[in-house]
Amino acid sequence: MSRSLLPFLLLGIGLDASGQFPVLPTDSVIDHPGCWNHRVEAFASFDHNANTIYNELPLKLLQGGYLERELRQRSLDAIREKPRNSAGYDLESRLTWTGRDCFLGHRNWRPIVSIAYQEHMGIRFTDDLYDVTFFGNASFEGTRADLGPSAYEQVRYGSLGAGIRDARSNSFVRIDLVTGRSISQVDLKWGGLFTGEDGRVLRANILGDLFQSDTATSSLGSGNGLGAAVSGRWEIRAKRKTRPTTFALEIQDLGFVRWNANAVRIEKDTLVIFEGFRVADLFDLDAALTGEAQLLDTFGLRYRTGGRTTLLPFRASGSMTMCLTGRWNATITIDQRNLPGYVPMVCISSSHRIGQRALLAGSLGYGGFGGLRVGAATRIKVGDRIRVNIGTPHLPGFLMGRMRGAGAMCGIDIGL
Repeated sequence: MSRSLLPFLLLGIGLDASGQFPVLPTDSVIDHPGCWNHRVEAFASFDHNANTIYNELPLKLLQGGYLERELRQRSLDAIREKPRNSAGYDLESRLTWTGRDCFLGHRNWRPIVSIAYQEHMGIRFTDDLYDVTFFGNASFEGTRADLGPSAYEQVRYGSLGAGIRDARSNSFVRIDLVTGRSISQVDLKWGGLFTGEDGRVLRANILGDLFQSDTATSSLGSGNGLGAAVSGRWEIRAKRKTRPTTFALEIQDLGFVRWNANAVRIEKDTLVIFEGFRVADLFDLDAALTGEAQLLDTFGLRYRTGGRTTLLPFRASGSMTMCLTGRWNATITIDQRNLPGYVPMVCISSSHRIGQRALLAGSLGYGGFGGLRVGAATRIKVGDRIRVNIGTPHLPGFLMGRMRGAGAMCGIDIGL
């Protein structure tokens, strides 16, 4: 296979494989909102999802070693049955401090300071791209494999921000300084690979763009770009005597990163035909041997460097929460994230307070990177000042065999 295809075909390997966790609304008995002068919240979550790839494949890729054909074939069979293929993951950790009220002279304003680290990945791909990546092009002898349209993006960044929260609700606004750690983007608008009889001829049509930050400085403590982002939530409660209802709109990490001049980019709009190598003189080794430089020139894979500005994988959502009884709440949420392969996700959650110490929630979701999801979460009050949150967006991912998607979140909230 032509090496000019490798940057695009290898994106199919990135299936480490987001979704929504069950909503745990603010509860007057467990949370005691407004009772603390200061609050410290620590939160961490990981969530991966896919609509065709079984969990066993990315797990095996992470472990390393040989991938059995049967394992690869099971996901391929599932891919052939779906109209689209997507996968992705979200990894986030955040520490937030909320100060006392009367900030800047406003009675209900509280200052907030937050530091976070995030990783996000999204991919959409064709059936043939998976087939060629994991099985090769032998099955396409005499025909064409459609490798596009496909796209891939993986971005890592940290942020430090400050803002204001309304003590009467969950409304807030925060402005963050963003440090870009790394980014990899592939946008394959069109890609086709024709394999001739006996593999003697390979013909590839490529229209695509590859962008990657400097790989020499992509560790956790380094940065390859700077940017800014704004996050906020606007919440309003409908004035009703029965079943109070709260409406909310939220945006997370709406911003950009300007990557430094060491980033690399390859833009291809070309036809590549490979019919083998001709060697005029077997005894002239200098002319017979083909090195990396010659291959790069032959297939046009020389890259150029330069800075570039990209949008962050922001998330926009809207929700409605209704108080059904003194202990029961129901929430419906719709969200969209700026990542390849992500489609609008709808999640319905229901929560119930048990006694004076625990809040339980369950959820049904559909969309995002995958399909139907069943989640569970709980908030437990420890003493008077501490609340612990744990949950998963897809409980069957841990309990059943060949499932798609899994994730977990944990957090602690301390009132001071």
